[in-house]
Amino acid sequence: MARRDDLSPDEHDHVTSQPNEKKRILSSPPEVMAPVGGFPQLHAAIGNGADSVYLGLSAYSARARATNFDPETELPEAVKIAHDANVKVYVALNTLVFDNELEEVENLIKHCIAACVDALIVQDLGVARLAQTIIKRTKSNMDVHASTQQTITSADGAAFCEEVFDTTRVVLSRELSISEIDAVSSQLENEHPNVELEAFVHGALCVSYSGQCFSSEAWGGRSANRGQCAQACRLPYGLIDNGELKELGDFSYLLSPQDLCGLDQVPKLIEANVRCLKIEGRLKDEAYVAATTRAYRNAVDEAWKAYCSKHGLSQIASQRRNLATEEQVSKKELAQVFSRGQDENFDGLTPGFFEGSKHQQLVRGRSPRHRGVHVGRVMDGSSWKNGLILRLDNDDVELKLGDGLVIDRGLAQEEELGGTVFDLFTKNGPTTIHFSKDVERKWRRFDDNARKGFGSGTSLAPAGAHVWKTSDAAVDKKMRRLSKTMPPRFCVKVAIAGRIGEPLQVTITDQTGRVGQGVSDGNLERAEQSGLSRESVRRAIGTLGDTRWSIDEDIDTAKLEQNVWCPVAWIKDARRKAVLDLEAQQADNNGKSKAAVSYDDSSVTEEYIKSIRDRSADKEISSVTYKLTVLARTINQVETLCRLVENGEAIDEIIVDFLEVDGMKDAVSRIRRANVRAAIAAPRVIKPNESGIWRTLLRLEPDSLLVRSTGLLHRMMKFGGPGASVVLIDGSEEKKVNVPQLVGDFSLNVANALTAYEFLEYGCERVTVSYDLGAHAISEMLQALGPRFASRIEIVAHCHMPIFHTEHCIFARFLSNGNSYLDCGHACTRHDVHLRDETGKDNPVLADIGCRNTVFSAEAQSGAHSLKEWMDAGANHFRIELVDESAEDAQKVVLGYLAVLEGKQKVGVLWETLSQVEDSNGRMGGVSIGSFRNAAERRAGEII
Repeated sequence: MARRDDLSPDEHDHVTSQPNEKKRILSSPPEVMAPVGGFPQLHAAIGNGADSVYLGLSAYSARARATNFDPETELPEAVKIAHDANVKVYVALNTLVFDNELEEVENLIKHCIAACVDALIVQDLGVARLAQTIIKRTKSNMDVHASTQQTITSADGAAFCEEVFDTTRVVLSRELSISEIDAVSSQLENEHPNVELEAFVHGALCVSYSGQCFSSEAWGGRSANRGQCAQACRLPYGLIDNGELKELGDFSYLLSPQDLCGLDQVPKLIEANVRCLKIEGRLKDEAYVAATTRAYRNAVDEAWKAYCSKHGLSQIASQRRNLATEEQVSKKELAQVFSRGQDENFDGLTPGFFEGSKHQQLVRGRSPRHRGVHVGRVMDGSSWKNGLILRLDNDDVELKLGDGLVIDRGLAQEEELGGTVFDLFTKNGPTTIHFSKDVERKWRRFDDNARKGFGSGTSLAPAGAHVWKTSDAAVDKKMRRLSKTMPPRFCVKVAIAGRIGEPLQVTITDQTGRVGQGVSDGNLERAEQSGLSRESVRRAIGTLGDTRWSIDEDIDTAKLEQNVWCPVAWIKDARRKAVLDLEAQQADNNGKSKAAVSYDDSSVTEEYIKSIRDRSADKEISSVTYKLTVLARTINQVETLCRLVENGEAIDEIIVDFLEVDGMKDAVSRIRRANVRAAIAAPRVIKPNESGIWRTLLRLEPDSLLVRSTGLLHRMMKFGGPGASVVLIDGSEEKKVNVPQLVGDFSLNVANALTAYEFLEYGCERVTVSYDLGAHAISEMLQALGPRFASRIEIVAHCHMPIFHTEHCIFARFLSNGNSYLDCGHACTRHDVHLRDETGKDNPVLADIGCRNTVFSAEAQSGAHSLKEWMDAGANHFRIELVDESAEDAQKVVLGYLAVLEGKQKVGVLWETLSQVEDSNGRMGGVSIGSFRNAAERRAGEII
């Protein structure tokens, strides 16, 4: 058996990238980037020290439920407000885009350029290519950043973005530890020093890797990759272990992480050369934005001082150092504003993955929602009339009238007692509180019903229940005040120069290097008595209090000749001119991205699609011969498929997607004996210390490699691409292998013809379409690509959709006491796990070779009804993916699809077969059209 601990890099392997031991010393602190859902949040971010903000437009934003900004009317205003405060604006154009939407997205890009947006944050690689083309044509210097939705976890992934799409910054996946981020930074510095790294430091944590969650798509017909996350990770689940429902007590939210709080990690992130610290929360209000922005502004400023001292740098002041108020925001206040607290030991704010995997900490599972600050526990809640008697355990928390409380009895999915504290008193230790009459009447009715046997049968306030302060009147007031703070004043340096017989010159220099100058109307004279002194000049210059700037240090008078004089009014006038000059330069800089953009004369999208079709036109669509690939996840499934091939069934390729390397070797050997193509599926995530994974896969010498990340794709192409030789060194042994054929999988998120074309041209033999596309959208992509390229598109016609892909390990958390693969005992090799959802269906959970978990939908998704439509549009590569089906059911599924593809069987017959397939526990999950149709057409019965 070979697991993750056997797959670490070999220090002698010359094809692995080694970190740069001597890292570049930074010359400026990292940006603090704040989330902005609307204008109130924008003002709160600026007032509390943000260096940059990110926001969405009215469409194609991963936070579609935020207020967002109209691209024609509100975006230019927002950019002006931010730029006037020297704050950068990044627009999150970070969803997947379909072919029929590319023209609209093109217009949005042009609006962003016209509004002087500093950068786009992009998920869709076709959109990235479109944006860079428009930027070059308009001679704009707007940048393109790679969104965290691109699932970048390695230097190879970042290098791919820079080399192929000219991205200047990548937003790393939240699942990287600081040591892994540092490794990415060091490796990039060798060959890609201009790529900046951005990391999330605060806010909600998705349990799934961003860009790799399909739960909303599978269960709700709405895609997280399209900005419509349904937050299925915040729902309760039951744990089915080897066919039995496991008793977990209060823990039912098995996929709901606590929130990220990286305040304590800011110094280490700076040392890792992270250039931007990003706060999550475009759906949050202005109080949250004010609190988090100020907390991280202060943390960065303090850490930067220490960094400069450590590395012998002169202190380079933060752009926003002089806030209108110097108030601090504590971690406890951040928890009060928003946190998903679990109990007295877990306050809802965690370091996430910054300190590595800590599965016992990240997900506790008691509650999925805001809790605030833990106060104590219920001592006696038996009488609403006598009030609620509490034991206050947290000495740091003061309970006051007007505070909001909730009683947590470990049943977060049911009704909870909560409200504003109306009355309280403390006597001999315990504290008694009363809620309002309305709340207490509700409490009484509920408990009366409980005593009669209705509902859960438990009181709303049982003894021992946790008590949380969900709101604090004083904190709320403070955050409201901070959210209305005036914009900070920027630090500038002022220098005075001049000689007798020449004008006095005032120079003001801001921290970006811009210089404003002003000169007096007359010339300096020799002083008859006392000349201009540093003190008199400083009094004349003043504090710049009527401007947006403040003087950082003492005024520099080194170049002012001694014993000279001029009227004080001349100094003030020269200062006024210097201020106006600096303001003009800043305004000019804020308009740096302006370009003559035509919205009607030319369509870059149309040109791209035409060029693709022109290149594709030399191949005619003939009577297409289908090619069927089947992905297997057990050795029994592989054996069944091989026997089908040996019996003459038309399976073109078998993909092995196993947990253990030894099993892969046996499977590849068996497939070769069946004389069919053998493929290996790579994991979706490969981190900096996991090069052993791809080296192991190459040693198996498959015919093709199913590539699930841009990082691995870049690594294979860096070797020379398919057919290139690679020498792998293992101890004293060398093995020469060839890079196999590369097939891009669904996880590359190919949703339009532009993206598909980019991957095909880069080096993929085929690419698989994203699960986000419906059947007709797939046909539109095929038609846009034309015959040559459409024939290289692979469609997953049957699968149990991979709804979550997580770094967090369900096996380790709930079936061991371990925090990582080092101490979990490899529970995934001994337990067959399913998650039972609210509909009663059991969704299988599998671990991959890198110990990441995938939760698959219990219900199979079938595109059988669209096979003919897709073949007519030029597709001929189809895939069936198995999960935990028995060998017998696997054979029925494959033979059924072969019969449909060959025209020997109607879809309805196949559908009946699929609906009877059982999982490993003997339960039928059913079948549906899933994402191939819209919500009104999802059920199979509607089309058969």
